[in-house]
Amino acid sequence: MINKYLLMFEKDKKYFPKVTDPQCQLKWNWSTLWLNDGTTNSCHRCLKVPLDPDNFDNFHNLPHKIKEREIMLSGKWPTVENGGSGHCNHCKRVEDFGGTSDRLNMLKMPNQTPPELYKDPKSTFVTPRILELFLNDTCNLKCTYCGPRDSSQWKSELKKYGALTDPDGNPSTTHAPTSRGMFKSKDQRALMDKTKDWLLRNAYKLSRLHLLGGETFYQSELDEILDTLENVKARDLELNIVSNLMVKKERFRSVIERIKRLVKDRRIGRFDLTASIDGWGPEAEYARTGLKCDHFEKLFSYAVDQKWMRLHVNMTTTSMIVKSVPLLIGKIMDYRKHNPKITLRANCLTGTPILHPSTFGRKMWTKDLEKILSVWPNETQQDRNAMQEFKGIFDSIPTEMPDEKMLRYFKHFLDQLDKRRNTDWRKVLPHLDI
Repeated sequence: MINKYLLMFEKDKKYFPKVTDPQCQLKWNWSTLWLNDGTTNSCHRCLKVPLDPDNFDNFHNLPHKIKEREIMLSGKWPTVENGGSGHCNHCKRVEDFGGTSDRLNMLKMPNQTPPELYKDPKSTFVTPRILELFLNDTCNLKCTYCGPRDSSQWKSELKKYGALTDPDGNPSTTHAPTSRGMFKSKDQRALMDKTKDWLLRNAYKLSRLHLLGGETFYQSELDEILDTLENVKARDLELNIVSNLMVKKERFRSVIERIKRLVKDRRIGRFDLTASIDGWGPEAEYARTGLKCDHFEKLFSYAVDQKWMRLHVNMTTTSMIVKSVPLLIGKIMDYRKHNPKITLRANCLTGTPILHPSTFGRKMWTKDLEKILSVWPNETQQDRNAMQEFKGIFDSIPTEMPDEKMLRYFKHFLDQLDKRRNTDWRKVLPHLDI
């Protein structure tokens, strides 16, 4: 019954039936399951709450999620003052400065609304349409803006060298061998099994299934999920894998071929590959320790030729990569000559705030932003939406000039990484040594 209902939405292209501002479609349609630490949230920027293995099927309708939906329905942001967690401040700040936030962009995406809302737009107990699975932290990179929660390489480094410190010598609470991110949930295996069981019963209700890590292609859990999808009939499901493309060619191609069979056999409806890279050249390779642009390009070129699948490029915007963004855009535009459906999107940094462009103030980026916007693709509405979202990251920087305290922390942070990784940020990023 629900499957026919969802097919009707696909034909009609129905949008989220917003009742009030600042209602966010993500709060109603999206759940991320962080299987490594046993938590869930409905947006990467929002509060993670514990999963209950004994009540797993209710992950999308836990009390915290319902409460924040109720606050939004009342016409308020779920700030601490309004009884929420306060984790929606990024979108609120962007919108307060007149920018386009994640929330506003998500409202433009059709056919991802829980079916309950078409009967009652004020429903708060709903069926998820987008499920994102953080399978494991196994990773081959240690991006500067990442940490032990999301990267096994980061964990290994912290165990070897000890905690990072602030400029005054105080140990970090997030980048230390004893930080919460260093430890996995004791229920990780059970949660994985329950996730597979849930997918067997409910995959056909989803519009999208996102898989990420760590590095997804290096994780045995990816094979388990593909095993599961071989036993479902989810003809409208879009599977999306997020990858840094720093994987062996043989492994990459074998997984892509396996997914191609899933699409051919109509077990799923579509496959999307999201390639994570933040810029191009030495700056991008510094930001993502372990990235090699030449290897990335080899696998990306292979993916470009696979016209049966969708290809996306996803950037994380930090101070380190701003000047290299035009080079990346140039690469994408060249590839679009062969595959015009490649999309580009830039996310705002969610962790390690000292690496956010705001550390250097809005004035620092004026000319760079003008250059980037002048070459940003403008061929589709998705291009224009992504450009406005990228622009909003800089428009929402609260001050014109650098934050001296944050700048001091920025330099100290990268100095520590350089000593551990035999790198030199001042050589690669001389414009940031102010």
